Amino acid sequence: MHVPFEGPGMIETYLEEKGFMLQKINLYDDHSLPVVDDVDYLIVMGGPMNIEDEEKYPWLTGEKELIKKMIGLGKPVLGICFGAQLIAHVMGKSVHPAKDHEIGWYPINLTETGKTHPATKHWEDPMVYHWHSNTFDLPEGAVHLASTELCTNQAFVVNENIIGLQFHLEIGRPEVQAMINNWGRYRESGDHVQSAEQMLLKSEEASKRGEVLLYNLLYYWTK
Repeated sequence: MHVPFEGPGMIETYLEEKGFMLQKINLYDDHSLPVVDDVDYLIVMGGPMNIEDEEKYPWLTGEKELIKKMIGLGKPVLGICFGAQLIAHVMGKSVHPAKDHEIGWYPINLTETGKTHPATKHWEDPMVYHWHSNTFDLPEGAVHLASTELCTNQAFVVNENIIGLQFHLEIGRPEVQAMINNWGRYRESGDHVQSAEQMLLKSEEASKRGEVLLYNLLYYWTK
């Protein structure tokens, strides 16, 4: 985890239900990273930092190396928001400002491939949570799964086990409230920025739908 208010949320619930042992690394508190041989699956969460912020966050250098090693060994990696940007970055692609800020509950559009890909083919009318102003170019060999009006590259998969999501499926109302409380200073106005009230109002129903999407994705990723 990069910050205490962007944890695994419903990802943790799913993995525990399926008997996985989850080790959470709080990089904001403990900068030590696991040895790649000890990691079977790697989940890289979100955060307010940028991929070039290594001077401010020195642990970013080691985290990038860990992600690169995992990918090189063919091990599964899942990146959420900033985590997806890190995957694209270590695979040699650009991370750069999007057209505008995208903050709140907004639908994503599955690509034609996304409609049939086993990771996302069961996603019906996907409404997901966004909080980002950057985007990325797709890694080499990536299968493009989803987009929005502001952000073409919202989801991708590489080699069937490396997945990047620019959005959040893992959060419910408590996590939305935590992000509002802690990310408030980063908020900007814009046509695609919802108020705190709007985000919280939509959270209950949208997160229940998001849980179904997330569980479908995790079943594919961990099978």
